[in-house]
Amino acid sequence: MPLTVAVICDPALTFDYPRYFKAFVEVLNPGLAQTLQSAFRADFQNVNVVEAEDAAIGADLFASPKLSLTDPMKLTVTFVDPRSRRVVAEYTSERSCDGHAPGVYAHIATDLVLFAAVVVFPPADMLVTHEIDEHNADRFNAAFAPAIAQMAGDIAYKASQDPQLQSFATPRVQSVSAGTVNNL
Repeated sequence: MPLTVAVICDPALTFDYPRYFKAFVEVLNPGLAQTLQSAFRADFQNVNVVEAEDAAIGADLFASPKLSLTDPMKLTVTFVDPRSRRVVAEYTSERSCDGHAPGVYAHIATDLVLFAAVVVFPPADMLVTHEIDEHNADRFNAAFAPAIAQMAGDIAYKASQDPQLQSFATPRVQSVSAGTVNNL
């Protein structure tokens, strides 16, 4: 579609890992915004990442993502006209984490060895616990990332098929064509 889309990259968008990963907080952006940018590039003329709605100058639409970390996770992207602040379209996609993704079972043997080391030498508990928590976070990310990519792809496909967005693009194409004809 001949539209320029600005994907909002909210640096405040974070989540705490589920209860057993409590030592880590994940900052979702710029990764989430860049994933959406990649997914939207196939269907929109130009896609940029911006940090705020006000920075979407020159964009035909801005895309504002929201992620709910439920099971299944839910990604919602709202497309808004930056001039009128009117919601043009909103799409959602739901996925569970991929429990069989590469990396989900990484470090398990290492963690067993670390656990055994704590049993033999209990004062190492603080260091070992942090390392095991870090491995747990890596495993969670390995399951989390494919689900996010699939949801972004689903939303990009839905957006490309939506008549509302297509009609939003149509007047711009006609006005550009009319301007070109008048200049000839």
